[in-house]
Amino acid sequence: MMQRLLHDRPKGPTISRRRPSRTVAAAVAVLPLLAAAQDGPELGAQAVEAYLSEDAMQILYGRDMDIGELGQNEVRIGVFLNEERDLIGIADMLFDVGEPNRRPYWSLQLGPRAYGALMALEDQDVFSIGLGGRLSYFLGRNRASSVALTAFYAPDIVTFGNADNIKDVSVSVETRLSESTNLFIGYRVFEFDLAVDREVDDNLHVGIRHRF
Repeated sequence: MMQRLLHDRPKGPTISRRRPSRTVAAAVAVLPLLAAAQDGPELGAQAVEAYLSEDAMQILYGRDMDIGELGQNEVRIGVFLNEERDLIGIADMLFDVGEPNRRPYWSLQLGPRAYGALMALEDQDVFSIGLGGRLSYFLGRNRASSVALTAFYAPDIVTFGNADNIKDVSVSVETRLSESTNLFIGYRVFEFDLAVDREVDDNLHVGIRHRF
């Protein structure tokens, strides 16, 4: 009987292994973007931007970088929090693609934006990489004030977790308070397509940008 038990005993320990979720695996894709924000060559001006709305707040840290033939670009990393306690990390890299010599009053920046979200009400996590940019029109020769449209969209193919897509659109008016500080007022529609479309922000906001 003892020999039979030893013969039937599994030869090795049984180890239960969880396969990493798509969300965690996809998060690796944003690491080069974060590394560029920390170690990019020829660092330039830095900035802190924050805004408050009725139900949400956002804080971003950014700095300009010059990457050779790719030209001047801006890298930003930050966090968004709303009344429902949704916590969303944001990282983007915007490249200047406008023609300042031909259109001095216009500015166009394009690039990717990564979102990593913990959705409180649904108890779900989402990771996505979208594409978009910011189109600005400056008022006056001193470029002290501007009107800007910012839009990013992340389709289903690059959205992991429990969302199908992300839409992030805002319109803002900005004016210079000092050489290093700007004040802006805007409206943002920030939406996650979960089981039902959920707007994490849909309000007017007031913010400040300080460069140093």
